[in-house]
Amino acid sequence: MRRFACAALLACLASPPFAAPAAEVPYKDLARIALLLREVDEQQVFAPSRFYAQPSGRGGKLPADFRIEAVVGREIVPLRVDADGTLHLPLRQDWADAGARLRVNQPKGTTTLGYSLRARPPQGTRMRYAQLTEAAQVMERGVREKAGPLRFLAPKVRALGIVFAPGRAEEIVLRLTDGTVKRFRTAAHGQGSGIELPWHPQWADAQATLSAPAVRIIPLME
Repeated sequence: MRRFACAALLACLASPPFAAPAAEVPYKDLARIALLLREVDEQQVFAPSRFYAQPSGRGGKLPADFRIEAVVGREIVPLRVDADGTLHLPLRQDWADAGARLRVNQPKGTTTLGYSLRARPPQGTRMRYAQLTEAAQVMERGVREKAGPLRFLAPKVRALGIVFAPGRAEEIVLRLTDGTVKRFRTAAHGQGSGIELPWHPQWADAQATLSAPAVRIIPLME
């Protein structure tokens, strides 16, 4: 059994799958995971993709004249950005194949483009480990199908961040089929409590008991 400091875990969970300072970034770098999930996530385990633009560093707002466009060959496609920074980015495999780029009208390093990835939390507090970790299964299936013989070079799921509402310490208890009991705990935190739950496919039939319903699940890659 391992215990994880909540603050360190939440910092890890806050890191998006992709974020890069931009004046210009490859479209495929930002859209790669969303394109993959669109093809393999048949049960819609993952929430709709959220792309965003935000000032680099902490705080602040995007400039009033902020603009972003996709450059696809000789075509330039303006993209919409909401006041909260949400970027309405089309998911287009043909853009990725064509080497499209995303270009902003701000100096490089002043704006960050990113993509946040969240899986739906299972309902209730008692379930099989396989149900609790369905997000990891989707990610691994995508790697197998898309990476092919190079899948050994692709990122792998090492754990899942199980996030709870703020206010108290939480716990996950796993009872494996051989009777072994594993406990994972975290301390309460003002912004929420988090547990880094190891990903082991062989635990699929274990019974998981959560001290409270999870509010967010995030695959943690290596």
